[in-house]
Amino acid sequence: MTADLHKANTMSIPPAPPSHPAFPPVATLVPHAAPMLLIDRILNANDDSMTAEVTIQPDSMFCDANDGVPGYVGIEYIAQTVSAYSGWRAQKASASASDAKPKIGYLLGTRKMTLAVDAFKPGDRLEITVKNVFEDGEMGVFDGTVRCHQQVIVSARVNVYQPDT
Repeated sequence: MTADLHKANTMSIPPAPPSHPAFPPVATLVPHAAPMLLIDRILNANDDSMTAEVTIQPDSMFCDANDGVPGYVGIEYIAQTVSAYSGWRAQKASASASDAKPKIGYLLGTRKMTLAVDAFKPGDRLEITVKNVFEDGEMGVFDGTVRCHQQVIVSARVNVYQPDT
């Protein structure tokens, strides 16, 4: 991996700006709370996909002072973006956004996961994109990518389950 992909900033890293004004805060879309709420904001969404962002901070969940956040955490960034996509669609379909509480879903597994980095370093701004490939009631399949500086560093096809209850 190129050295410029993981330039560490020894100074304070500014947090990402809030979600794009067209999208609600991530905390209203997913059933997670800090510290397990790992994505920062929604950048874009449509009927078939969503793009979110996280800026790795020295105090980010799973961040080791020497190594950063392990690359395999990328699958959780993808899963939380799928959850945000589901919550956003539920809010759009609801008469009142306050009626559409985020529902719990489960990451069942992944196929074809690839990691191009061992870790994400403080200062890395990651862009997570998920695309709805298949949906059948409570089951779904999504293609997900994590990019840093426009380069795909994690990709996976994830299988998810969200019970109706």
